[in-house]
Amino acid sequence: MDKNELKEVLLDIEKEKRNLQQQQMPTESEIDWKALATKAWLGRKKIISITIVFMVLGLISALTMTRQYTCTVTMMPELGKSGSSSSLSSITSMLGLGGMGLTGSSADAYNVMVYPDVVASTPFTTQLFDIKVKDEENEIDTTLIGYLTREKFSVTALIVKPVLSVFSKDEEEKEKTDVDVFRLTKKQSLVAEFLKKAISVDVDKKTGQATINVTMDNAVVAATVADTISKRLKDYITDYRTKKAREDLMSYQKMADESYQAYVKASKAYAYYQDHNRGLILHSVISEGTKLNNELQIATQVYQQMKAQAEMARSKVVEEKPVFAIIQPASVPLKPNNSRAKVLIIWTFLGFAIATAWVLYGKEYLGKGLEILNDVKKGGAKE
Repeated sequence: MDKNELKEVLLDIEKEKRNLQQQQMPTESEIDWKALATKAWLGRKKIISITIVFMVLGLISALTMTRQYTCTVTMMPELGKSGSSSSLSSITSMLGLGGMGLTGSSADAYNVMVYPDVVASTPFTTQLFDIKVKDEENEIDTTLIGYLTREKFSVTALIVKPVLSVFSKDEEEKEKTDVDVFRLTKKQSLVAEFLKKAISVDVDKKTGQATINVTMDNAVVAATVADTISKRLKDYITDYRTKKAREDLMSYQKMADESYQAYVKASKAYAYYQDHNRGLILHSVISEGTKLNNELQIATQVYQQMKAQAEMARSKVVEEKPVFAIIQPASVPLKPNNSRAKVLIIWTFLGFAIATAWVLYGKEYLGKGLEILNDVKKGGAKE
């Protein structure tokens, strides 16, 4: 057999393999849709029954689920100042206070990227406990911790609570109302952990834009908490940014007050000297007058310098105070995050799919499974 005949034989073998593969692959024409439709029609009662059962379960699940509302606040904090630093530096140089150390604002020490950590911190979270939440429509008028720890209706609670009351002590300890961050009560710790999960802060690294999201089971409560967080976060950052400048202001103001008292004392002493030694030409009197005049000049210069430093410290407090632009203020969300209609549709579709699959293929595959199981048992019995 030459090479050409061998190639023809190999090609014939490959064609036969392809034909066998195509014959083994199922095609749409091989699926008997009419038979499947007839089978589904015959089992329509079972399909409808199972679908209705799942629909009822979906309705119960939709009506009993806790609806969640999310309120979003978007704010743009000031990242730094450069122009005001140069202007402040020029003012200090004009007043002769170049060595004062108040020549402008450096880079923002409290970077916006730490805002999520600030809001999630235990001190910040526990400060939210006293927020007043009020929703007249749902008869809510209490604090946030009171709202989150309210008793909710549940069948389990109706059974468990009376049983636990039998084993409880007669004298119950008074519940702590004050918050000690160092040692939280069990209830306070649970509320703090819940708030850390319900509150999220996202920061854009490029623009510094901060987005506060608060998710609660009441729309008004969510909006109230989000609005309070945005305000307290601004106050927190402002307090941090201006703390050093305010401490400097208090120090310089105290020194200015002390130097003013010294100036007033020296001024009165010199005035008294002039009133009682007018016309005298004694050297001792003249020397005393020169001494008092020098003390008055020194006291005047010190007072003026301390007063200028106090005013510069006051300008520094204003300069360090950050500015926050509220892009999206807090507003009561109108729609919940989870839709009851979607839950009902999902349960209904799931019931229909399961019922249809059972009617079309359930009995067949169940029978094959039972046959395999019987064969396995028989094989084990023979051994």
